Order: sequence, then C-alpha cells, then structure tokens
Amino acid sequence: MSARRRIGVPEFLTKRIPQNPKYQHVKTRLDTGSSMTKYTEKLEEIKRNYRYKKDELFKRLKVSTFAQLVIQVATLSDETLKGSPEEGPKLDGNLFIY
Repeated sequence: MSARRRIGVPEFLTKRIPQNPKYQHVKTRLDTGSSMTKYTEKLEEIKRNYRYKKDELFKRLKVSTFAQLVIQVATLSDETLKGSPEEGPKLDGNLFIY
C-alpha cells in the first residue's frame, strides 16, 4: 500500500452546506471562539458605529443636527423672553441678571 492513498473524496470537506432562507435569522448559541463570520460581523458593526467609542456617555451628533438643536433652543429662549418681560432676565450691559 502506498502512503498517498486516501480514504474518501478530498473535495467533500470543501463542499458548502446549502442554507435555508427560513432559518437565515437564527444565530448560534455556542461560542466556538474566533471565526471569520464573527470577525466580519464585528467589522460591519464598527463601520456602522465608527463615530462611537465604548466609554462615551452620549452619542455624537452631526454638525447639521447640532445646528438644528441650537436653533430650537434659541427660538424657545426668545419666546420665553418675549412672553413675560417682568419675570424674565434683565439686561445690564452685556450680562444677564436673574
């Protein structure tokens, strides 16, 4: 007998298992360690949340969102100043006195 003789077909190990679309959303519960699928999922998550860091308390804002927020706060503060002049802050030079 020669040492090169193998049992079975070598292409059998590289054959892909067909996936059923019905169970596409089901994830495994068994943690088998590092794998290529876990690595690609981690990369996709990093791409989606690339602005966020693990220890940040608040999510970061886009500049346009921050500008809209500043405008909303400015309009609300203008409305409260115009609403009741007796109760609002008094202007003394450049400082507001409450």
